[in-house]
Amino acid sequence: MSAATVGALVVGLGVVIWQAYAAAERREGARSKELGRAAQVYLRARTHQLREDLALGAGPTVEDLAAAARIRRENLGTFGRMLRAHRRELLAMADARTLTPARALAWLERVGELARTDPRLDADREAFLEAPAGAETAEVAR
Repeated sequence: MSAATVGALVVGLGVVIWQAYAAAERREGARSKELGRAAQVYLRARTHQLREDLALGAGPTVEDLAAAARIRRENLGTFGRMLRAHRRELLAMADARTLTPARALAWLERVGELARTDPRLDADREAFLEAPAGAETAEVAR
């Protein structure tokens, strides 16, 4: 995965998780197609680690997703437990044999849907959505 692709994925990951962009743009935008491909590559490249992390509710992929969605550190355990509780569904959606860019985006969106069911994680979503434009880029630069 190129550095530009990784950058696009990290910047866009939180946006996809929290569904902070219009459905029409998601379906038609070149950026979303690129993000879908990058998400697909990311999930495929981390299949083994994702399985381990979802089984434990912790690990590098859980931390990557939390960082991209700007989930506060104190909510990382809550986020990990939520992912662990839904691991069968998430692993089935991320199955490398059927994973397409659209399914990779749907996977990220499902993570966001699940996270919104917890008040603490939903508060992190609200903070993400209220952040000034470009804040996600500043976060990546750190």
